Amino acid sequence: MHYITRSVFGAALILGCAVFIFGQKELTIAAVQGSKQISPYEGQAVRVTGVVTARTRRGFYLQTPDDQADKDASTSDGIYIFTRTMPDARAVPGTSVKVSGTVEEYRPRGSERNLPLTEVSHRVGTDTLEVIGKAEIPKPAVLTPADFKANTVDQLERFEGMRVSIPEMLVVAPTGGRIDHKNETVASDGVFFAVVKGVKRPFREPGIQLDAWESEKASERWTKLAPRVTFFDANPETIRVDTSEQTAIASMSLGPEAEKMGVTGVSALLGKPLNVAAKTEIRNVTGVLDYQNGKYTIFTDIGAPPVPSSTIKPAVLPAATERQFVVAAANIETFNDDIDDPSIKDEDIATPEAFEKRLVKVSLAIRDYLRYPDVLAVIEAENINVLKKLAARVNGDAVSAGKPDPKYEAFLFEGNDGRGIDCGFLIKTARVNVISAKQFGKDEKFRNPVTKNDQILNDRPPIMIEVAVPDTKTGKSLAFTVVANHLKSYRGINDEKNGPAVREKKRRQSEFLARWVSERQKANKDERILLVGDFNAYQFSDGLVDVIGTIKGTPAAKDTVELASDDLVESDLTNLVDVISETERYSYTFDGNAQALDHFLANEAMRRHLMGFGFLRVNADFPAAYRGDGTRVERFSDHDVAVGYFSLDPKP
Repeated sequence: MHYITRSVFGAALILGCAVFIFGQKELTIAAVQGSKQISPYEGQAVRVTGVVTARTRRGFYLQTPDDQADKDASTSDGIYIFTRTMPDARAVPGTSVKVSGTVEEYRPRGSERNLPLTEVSHRVGTDTLEVIGKAEIPKPAVLTPADFKANTVDQLERFEGMRVSIPEMLVVAPTGGRIDHKNETVASDGVFFAVVKGVKRPFREPGIQLDAWESEKASERWTKLAPRVTFFDANPETIRVDTSEQTAIASMSLGPEAEKMGVTGVSALLGKPLNVAAKTEIRNVTGVLDYQNGKYTIFTDIGAPPVPSSTIKPAVLPAATERQFVVAAANIETFNDDIDDPSIKDEDIATPEAFEKRLVKVSLAIRDYLRYPDVLAVIEAENINVLKKLAARVNGDAVSAGKPDPKYEAFLFEGNDGRGIDCGFLIKTARVNVISAKQFGKDEKFRNPVTKNDQILNDRPPIMIEVAVPDTKTGKSLAFTVVANHLKSYRGINDEKNGPAVREKKRRQSEFLARWVSERQKANKDERILLVGDFNAYQFSDGLVDVIGTIKGTPAAKDTVELASDDLVESDLTNLVDVISETERYSYTFDGNAQALDHFLANEAMRRHLMGFGFLRVNADFPAAYRGDGTRVERFSDHDVAVGYFSLDPKP
């Protein structure tokens, strides 16, 4: 309705702002952008002229016509005009306009570490917009691998706000989305990450993420680390692609009187989200270049969406031989049942239909893709009821398909997590004998450095299960111990207030497990031990806490990590992630980076039985929207399943 208001009172508003308009500078877009991150005209009132190239729900993009561009490669010829609400209906692509406003350097609240986005803040009803006429939309600048050679966070600043195009890209992290756990539906966000074809897939690398360092570089905390600490550059070669941010407009009548004044209501038509898997090759990625969530982002054109030219399918693991047994670990991501549990904060009670969908998908994964593992560590199950029903479903589905009954049995102990997610096991008792199962560390405490109070250390305490696999050849059994783990996440690790508590908790959890391993090996040096699950840590030091190194017995040198740990393990463990191909060392994707959060740590006695290790690729590489499809296996979780093959016959 504000369009009517502008039509009736526009003249008075313009007169009332005459002094303000008089003080505005008429500048080219390139002059406003400047050759650096910050505009030389920040905070000043300006008028700029250009061709509208794209619209969003809160503004539009303006670019200098090709024949008027300044030809300076260091300055951008495009800029975002921020209108706060739906922009003027006259500001449509292919229209030349002159617009006034104030130059601002925008960073989202709480994202002070991000680079700023130069924009002109245009206040509807105060600033002016003048239509000059129709114009040809500027041709996009074609980005190539050469534009990423600088490998700096601001290497695309000179294209900010401009139309760009990349002929061929490789998707490196799939389309995301918002999950409704109650109904087991997903709203795709249309956002995926990609690199220019020819650039390698980016992985999380050792060290402190660079944006965290930049935010606190003046503090003593970081200064003392500077000599030897390593830093992770967050992989600036990655482009964020948003296929649903651009909008078109649809007109609707506001009545005869409004139409007489040439005013219509305007609603937004959003771009259709494109759901793509990682490793997909796509062509014709064209749109305007923005900066969002710490990444340069292409808002793709509505009329010319990217075109997938190849994609991937989930792979089936090979069947184990008669002399092998299989151990797997799966984070099944907030697997809640359809029963309200009054003992926990149960906000995501699944509907019966949603719970059924999850049972179908996970059962399919266990049977047809994991090939009935002998021991399956399960992470993020709500309770024993969930695991018992899952076991029953797998068993029943196997029999219905004419397969032998695996006779899976569920083991789970309630932990301390406020959401009620716990660690547990599914054991194929048709082959494996359970010796004992127990939880440990539930009452362990640590001193919170922020509150100075003692708090629970393990929200999801580890669960240990001792099992034995009969050897029909020798008549004996091979016994081993598996520990299911789900450690503290990275959430809040660099928060100014609570970050110290997060970092300390992660360190104490790793030291707790390291001491447990040391005690077990001292008590029985021949015990075969596996620590598996979601450790919420990389296979290397992140510069803050070396979780995996500490548990293995190979902690990072004390002058290379903020919260260092002593070597607490005499006989070191091996992380099986370290022995596979570098291109396969991931179980999860975050912010466009492939990374390993799920690990298998084996002691020497267990490692002697190792035949193979890897990840079942059915989740991390596939779009979130697939989770809502109960007919397909992909995306029953956001983590891939870690799988180890072991032999009854030890290596020398």
